[in-house]
Amino acid sequence: MVKFFYIVRLTFLSKFAYIKAFWFDIAGTSISIYIYYFLWQTVFKETESIAGFTITQMTTYVVLARILASQFSGGINRELGRWIYDGTISVELLRPYFFLQTLLAKRIGEFMFFVCFKAIPIGGLYILFFKGNGAKNIISIVTFCISIILSIIIMFFLECLVGLLSFYTLSDWGLVFTKNAICALLSGGIVPLFLFPKWLAVILNYMPFAGMVSTPINLFLGKYNEKEIIYVFMTQIIWIIGLGLLLYIFYRKAIRNIVVQGG
Repeated sequence: MVKFFYIVRLTFLSKFAYIKAFWFDIAGTSISIYIYYFLWQTVFKETESIAGFTITQMTTYVVLARILASQFSGGINRELGRWIYDGTISVELLRPYFFLQTLLAKRIGEFMFFVCFKAIPIGGLYILFFKGNGAKNIISIVTFCISIILSIIIMFFLECLVGLLSFYTLSDWGLVFTKNAICALLSGGIVPLFLFPKWLAVILNYMPFAGMVSTPINLFLGKYNEKEIIYVFMTQIIWIIGLGLLLYIFYRKAIRNIVVQGG
């Protein structure tokens, strides 16, 4: 566990070495928030609410959705893909600890930096500036935080699966681009899921992507009753178990391929 937390800390601190890139990331997210904010301002000139969302609630949704969706462009799938491409994966497999633990520690370090220097300060600033809604109550804050933690686990498993596909594609560029696009669209990061046709919105709410953006934000805004809160948490947990098992199976198969090629 000492090594695990050391890697978390090291990853967190290493982000300061790329501070210029971080500022460009902030600028890109800010521009997208501005664009979506003024787009929804125009839409709400014709109506007071859409699917139960007021303009202030939609403002909060836009700010949080763009910030949460900005994580999709990062992740550890690129590092895993690079390990496979340049052969570093063979070194990682020889280490005395499971290499996915290393990747998880790195992902936690990235997320902690994201929360401390982007999510909280930028999210809070824009919600205040655009006069969005805060959390409905303390329960909304607690459930939001729990859902975010679950969403990071889901995201981590998906990123690992995408990274492991590099065993078969050699380059991970196309895989990462496709993953980012799918996650952003189907999570509610670009378009709120309630704007999709009703039958499709129902299906998307059962998918793991909704748990990355739409579910946490709806919890923050207090859109779910007690039964629905339990339901969305169970959905996230079921996907964590399912993706975890899929990752384990896929990992075992990929490792056998390494042994065959190296033997």
